[in-house]
Amino acid sequence: MGAILTDTELASGLIDQLTTGLSAESGGAITAEPGRAGGGEGWVVTLKVTGERRGTFLLWVDRAGATGIAKLAGDLTPSDESIADVLREVWSQAASTLCLAPRFASLTIAVGAIVPGTGAGDSARGFGLTLGSLGRAQVAISGTFESEAVATETGGNLDLVLDIELPLVVRFGRTAMSLKALTDLGPGSIVDMGRSPDDPVELLVSDRVIARGEVVVVGGNYGVRVTDLVGSVDKTRAGEA
Repeated sequence: MGAILTDTELASGLIDQLTTGLSAESGGAITAEPGRAGGGEGWVVTLKVTGERRGTFLLWVDRAGATGIAKLAGDLTPSDESIADVLREVWSQAASTLCLAPRFASLTIAVGAIVPGTGAGDSARGFGLTLGSLGRAQVAISGTFESEAVATETGGNLDLVLDIELPLVVRFGRTAMSLKALTDLGPGSIVDMGRSPDDPVELLVSDRVIARGEVVVVGGNYGVRVTDLVGSVDKTRAGEA
């Protein structure tokens, strides 16, 4: 059995993959070196690690550095929304590429929330990235793996997938149309879905109906109030209990 994977190895591996990806994106050499774990205005990215080892890690990037990374990706005037999108993309790429390496192949790393923040915590490991003409980026990574005992006590195989994000689709209705009727569609056309407005809508994950509910308005936005769960969801909830 090989040596146990450490928090420091994960942090260094993520930084290596980040600089490799940014170098390929920009066509230049992006380098990183260990430094002080700074703080201040910036962005905090949450990583959930599951598999042979489990834990939650926080990645902090200073605001100027995050803006520079977004510019490297081709957005010369990045907004907060586009910066968050770029950070999700570059960290997701770094995490997925890292998990292809034999040392990290037993892990699955998922990028979670990306929010404005002032640091990654007192125990964070700091790195300084050179971004060429776009200056530098400060990055800090904090978090620890759970001990094997804690990982065993806090759940079985089900826990490994409970934090995975899945696309949820709301289906208001469906119908069958001839090819001719389909080609005749245009602005102003009305398609009869063959259902009453009061009929429940269906919630689907991966084309599987998991629940039914009624349409509501929440804060000016459409929402769905769940009224009925479908078999497999009930079984999952029973497994959690």
